[in-house]
Amino acid sequence: MDRVFAVGNTAKAYPLIARFVETPPEGPAPTRVAFTVSKRRFRRAVDRNRIKRLMRESWRHHRAVFESMVPDGNQCAVVLIFVGKDLPTGEAMERGMVTLLNRMAQATSADSP
Repeated sequence: MDRVFAVGNTAKAYPLIARFVETPPEGPAPTRVAFTVSKRRFRRAVDRNRIKRLMRESWRHHRAVFESMVPDGNQCAVVLIFVGKDLPTGEAMERGMVTLLNRMAQATSADSP
């Protein structure tokens, strides 16, 4: 995960920011994903857990857009960071995730030779 923040690419789509980098494979999945929500902004653990649950569900539904751009034999490490100020609705999270994944796919395809 340190490598993601040190040399990774960034994509933004409110209320999410993604940091991602291609890595050598560590298993069969094309991506390894972590989800974070600020404890300073959302003091209650139930709020943070709800946001992470919404993020995981949106990722599960729409990850194919991004995973199709990851070259065979590689894996991509992704950290999804929630930066919104209010609790999101499911629809708002879905919209943000779709936009973010499209931007990540564009950045990945631009980096490929």
